[in-house]
Amino acid sequence: MHIDVSDSVPLPADEVFHLLRDDMPALVPYLYDVDRIAVVERREEGDEVFILNHWFGSMDKVPRALRKFIKPEIMSWNDHATWSTSQRKASWRLESRVGDSVFDCTGSTQLSEIDDGNTRIEMDIELVIHPEKVPGVPRLLAKRVRGQIEQLIAKQITPNLRNLAVSIRRYAAEK
Repeated sequence: MHIDVSDSVPLPADEVFHLLRDDMPALVPYLYDVDRIAVVERREEGDEVFILNHWFGSMDKVPRALRKFIKPEIMSWNDHATWSTSQRKASWRLESRVGDSVFDCTGSTQLSEIDDGNTRIEMDIELVIHPEKVPGVPRLLAKRVRGQIEQLIAKQITPNLRNLAVSIRRYAAEK
């Protein structure tokens, strides 16, 4: 599944860049369906900053029928990001914290100055779901629920991505 998200925010690109790269946990109260973000590792090498964040997604939107299989730990993931300061760009890979490759998700986030004080955020994402690898889900059932699980995860991820610009606007308004 390919997901493209693009939106603008009324803040300078450098400010948005440093918020996303250096202070992502501060956005949690404004993000859709995210309970917490923990910075696990951060290291700088020249122009690049490598960050490992552990995200904890909310179970609020998981349909009751799927909660038997979708446990809170499945809704948490590691975000491995490499940020280029000169390009204002991140390349990232998400990995499940449960099971063996329950999903494959890679992408990039690019920030561009539109004009003085306005920034475009563009995200390009590739997502593949592997429900047969979810612990406790029988293979036969996995084939039948693959579409539902993909839709659930897409519904979890896509609004968060689309809501990122709104979250940044709200965050900035309160600062």
